Amino acid sequence: MKRVRFLPVVLFIGLLFVWGCTGTQVSAPQNVKCPAKITWNVVPEAQVTSFECMKTTYKKKPAIAFVIGLKNVSDKPQRFKVHVFLLDENKAVGGKVPRKGKKDKKTGKKGKPILQPGQSVSVKYPVAKTTELPKSLNVVVELCPAL
Repeated sequence: MKRVRFLPVVLFIGLLFVWGCTGTQVSAPQNVKCPAKITWNVVPEAQVTSFECMKTTYKKKPAIAFVIGLKNVSDKPQRFKVHVFLLDENKAVGGKVPRKGKKDKKTGKKGKPILQPGQSVSVKYPVAKTTELPKSLNVVVELCPAL
C-alpha cells in the first residue's frame, strides 16, 4: 500500500528536477560559424560569445571539433558544464569549464576551477570517428559546482 503512494511522489519530484534543470533558452550568439541548425539552452549566468564547428584530426584520424567561447556574466565566480549533442549521429561531447584551476605563482597551489565575473574562455571539444559536419545540434550550458 505504501509503495503505491510513494511511486507518484517520486515521479513528481523527478519531473520537477528535470524541468528545473533544463536551463533558459536564449537566442543564438552573434559569432556562430557552423552550418547546423542549433538549439541553445544556456543558464542566465553564462553568455556564449562564439561557436564554431570544423573538420580536424583527433589522434591522427579525421574528426570534427566544436570550439565554444563562454563568458561569466554573473556577479559571482562560476563553473559551467557544456554539452554539445549531435542529434542525427546520437553522439555528444562536452566537459566542465574551466577544466582545471590555475596555479598561484606565490604559493604554488592550484586554485578552484572557476571563471571570475566578466572572464571569458574558449574550449575545444573534438568528436572522434565523425567526419561530416552535423545538420542539427543541441548546445547546453549548465552551472556546475566548483570543488
